[in-house]
Amino acid sequence: MKILILRFRDLVRDEEGSAVLEFVALALPLFFPLFIFLNQYSLQSDTESSLRTLSREMARAFVTSENDDVAGRVASEVFAKGAKILGFQADVESGDMNFIYRCRQQPCISPDNEIMISIHSKRAERTITTIEYVSPWA
Repeated sequence: MKILILRFRDLVRDEEGSAVLEFVALALPLFFPLFIFLNQYSLQSDTESSLRTLSREMARAFVTSENDDVAGRVASEVFAKGAKILGFQADVESGDMNFIYRCRQQPCISPDNEIMISIHSKRAERTITTIEYVSPWA
């Protein structure tokens, strides 16, 4: 029994491995907020990138249309289908994501005209804007 007590005392006094234990006890609480921040940043960045892609595709579809009526319908179709593919369908259906387009001059589909497509998303808390130009030979 006395040997057991002596061994226990030696183990308690032994400091081998204490640095690892202190590191784990002090560093882990600091790392968790960092991991949470990086995860949120990654999600936000991915959402913005997807919205930027969607707005560029809408702008391309708009400027390659034959007239303003077709351009508006094509942009709406790209918005609906693109949002579904990119995982924003629920946002579109709930009204948390919408778009508008503006033209520098009317009609929109006219040579060298500037078309601006803006997508507003409540999830991203941002408005993503893309500018595209109609071909000078349109």
